[in-house]
Amino acid sequence: MTTDQWTATTDKPVVIGVHVNENTMREPNPHIPWTPDEIAQTARACEDAGASVMHFHGRTVDGGADHSAATYGAIIERVRAVSNLLLAPSMANVPGRTVDERLANLAPNQTNPNTRSDFLVIDMGCAAMDLIDSKTGHYVTDSAVFVNDTRTQIELLSRAAELGMAPYLTSFNVSWTRAIVAHARSQSLALPLVVAFILGGDEFPAAHPATVAGVRAQLDLLPPDLPMEWIVSAYRGNVLAAAEESIRRGGHVAIGAGDYHYAELGHPSTPDLVKEVAAIARRYGREPATPDQARRILGVDVHASR
Repeated sequence: MTTDQWTATTDKPVVIGVHVNENTMREPNPHIPWTPDEIAQTARACEDAGASVMHFHGRTVDGGADHSAATYGAIIERVRAVSNLLLAPSMANVPGRTVDERLANLAPNQTNPNTRSDFLVIDMGCAAMDLIDSKTGHYVTDSAVFVNDTRTQIELLSRAAELGMAPYLTSFNVSWTRAIVAHARSQSLALPLVVAFILGGDEFPAAHPATVAGVRAQLDLLPPDLPMEWIVSAYRGNVLAAAEESIRRGGHVAIGAGDYHYAELGHPSTPDLVKEVAAIARRYGREPATPDQARRILGVDVHASR
């Protein structure tokens, strides 16, 4: 099901995605799940609050990165035992790794329905990932470069089809979005496109700002003839103002304590943040999508059957 099959924008449910842990520690927000059981418990609570998609990273018991297929398989198996959320986990994105190495945490799990993922998250450009210290205004690092050249993008799109995963195409800025459109036109990608517009807080200048203007800069340039479902999130920033703009214009939202601690809201859990987005959606006459509705809206089965 694509956007134009809903009779009006207000008829289309809002897909609420969650970013539950990223590479985030538990100070000052303690509500960051690390272990498979913790992530599964969070998934269940998020679905109950209105979420339908989850993005996560494998973590060790003390919060370190864990890129093993075994850990990702354990997380997915536990989540699927208690939740129907669509799953869009991170690849093993370590600088310098090949595509095969980056897929090594997910690909071995795709043959088992209990451990397979629905989406392959593909970053559609390169970026300077250095963060800014919010207190001093100075850069914390000066050489963190994330490389996803065009050849890598093409290879990952091909691998997504081979693995039966829907491409979940991320964009930090308009140049990445233009690349997504170019790939869609040149490769006849399955439609609708699923595009995640990742905005950035003050600490993360690589992305469009986490403001209404930041998301409008992306949305106003979308080609009207290309079916697309967009999901707006914010890394290191409060996404709620941009979320309202996305919902008002027919799009979707991803939110989570893994992206941002939300000190201004008292350091809430990710399920609590889902409730905030659901309340905004209802103000616009839109209900949160169930996982089954999200599957149809985002065309997951269409992608998986290619």
